[in-house]
Amino acid sequence: MPGALPTIWCDVHGMPKNQQRGLVQPFIAAMQIFALGLMLSRNGLSTKIAIDFAVSLPALAAGTTLGILMFRKVNEVTFRRVILIILLFSGLSLVV
Repeated sequence: MPGALPTIWCDVHGMPKNQQRGLVQPFIAAMQIFALGLMLSRNGLSTKIAIDFAVSLPALAAGTTLGILMFRKVNEVTFRRVILIILLFSGLSLVV
């Protein structure tokens, strides 16, 4: 979850959900592109990873679509609650 820290920072500063999305999404994209470039430069990508990525594309597309639809429907308070709950569960999953 490369966007956890910027998400928390945005929430602490009370940014509206549109501004938060505009800051966090490019950050996540840049971090993932950087990680991919680093793995490519060190020959760290195998054929199995490419196959796994191709298999995961339908789930990625479904999750993206669901996220876009839900983003449009939720208000500011619900958005903050959902984000904080997701961060809590992802943090707990790292501990457990």
